[in-house]
Amino acid sequence: MTLTQLEYIVAVNREGNFRRAALSCFVTQPTLSAQIHKVEDELGVIIFDRTKSPTVPTEIGKKIIKQAMLGLGEIYKIPELIQEETGTLQGSLRIGIIPTISPYLTPLFLKPFCEKYPEVELSLLELPTKECLHKLSREEIDFAILATQEEGQNLLQEHIYDEELFLFINKENVLYKKKKISTKDINAKEIWLLEEGHCLRDEIIETCKLRNQINMRPSKVDFRVGSLESLKYIVQDTYGYTLLPKLATLRLSRSEFKLVRKFSGKTPPSRSIYLTKNRAHLKLSLINAFKNVVLQSTMKALASKDLKE
Repeated sequence: MTLTQLEYIVAVNREGNFRRAALSCFVTQPTLSAQIHKVEDELGVIIFDRTKSPTVPTEIGKKIIKQAMLGLGEIYKIPELIQEETGTLQGSLRIGIIPTISPYLTPLFLKPFCEKYPEVELSLLELPTKECLHKLSREEIDFAILATQEEGQNLLQEHIYDEELFLFINKENVLYKKKKISTKDINAKEIWLLEEGHCLRDEIIETCKLRNQINMRPSKVDFRVGSLESLKYIVQDTYGYTLLPKLATLRLSRSEFKLVRKFSGKTPPSRSIYLTKNRAHLKLSLINAFKNVVLQSTMKALASKDLKE
């Protein structure tokens, strides 16, 4: 049994299809199939049920795949040991970042990281939470930057930072005259939210206790918005308000900044950001280096500008 054969087995399990697995391994399907057959003959068991679509592992196949993934994970750590010993970082990082974080966080870490680690290749994908988790499970990304706590025996999350949420309000709204806002002031008929599937939407609904009013919407308009920038322009040029995380307020113009209000109370609304990865700890040195750069650049940005009382 070879490492290549184990990689083929893991690829079929990941793709659920022999053809796609072969493409991902850059070999022909007959080559991949023949190598897996060799392993099955050697072990005297059937690893995959080929009668089903997508292809699924047999019960013994699941155990073999789990052990193969553990074994490959340990082998893949060898280059990391060399990098730690020599003090150099090389390789690649595939990162999923949700849309309510990516436009504001990526510009903060991108240049510092690339300048500090020029030999590391970054691949950044802006994806919703569900798609990030899906790609993590298929090992198509190395980790994800999420704003939700995820449960799963194969996942490990590290807290990166917290950011306060602010109200962004149309200047004709009655709340515009207030210096600080209470969550009790929020009216479901006036707040613009992201479409379903965005974790920030759920965060706002819970924070402002809008669960029982969620079917209400500004002027009965069913506008399924996918970005905070769209919400910002809608509020600014029409009516109502929305909530923005602090990083989204750092590049507002002077006139836009006048539309931002803090929430009152000792613990104003905020959200926590997590680095989410598989427990296999692959590329640990690279991931830790990335995390440190993000921490440094983000803390500096969050402390650089604040709302005047």
